[in-house]
Amino acid sequence: MNDAEIRDRILAILYGVWKNKGFEAYVPLTSLVKTLNIPSVAVERNVELLVKIGLVEKWGVIGGSFYRLSAQGVLECEQKGLEPDFTLSKGVSSVALG
Repeated sequence: MNDAEIRDRILAILYGVWKNKGFEAYVPLTSLVKTLNIPSVAVERNVELLVKIGLVEKWGVIGGSFYRLSAQGVLECEQKGLEPDFTLSKGVSSVALG
């Protein structure tokens, strides 16, 4: 999987979480890594790029980073025609922060 494909997968996962739980749900980096089943450095590199360009928002705490789709990210998913990936939205992997 190349970096562009990784970013699309991250967006699809966060899009699925947003579809089911709205903007209040954040996904831990560890859950993204486990779901994508690729090295954590590749996930972190790509999710941080998505943060820098405004498609994803980050909430960092001691011991972990949490991510959610931004409003611009929702529009990007819709414009790209990405299908939401509901893998994490059905479990307890997303957390409401506050």
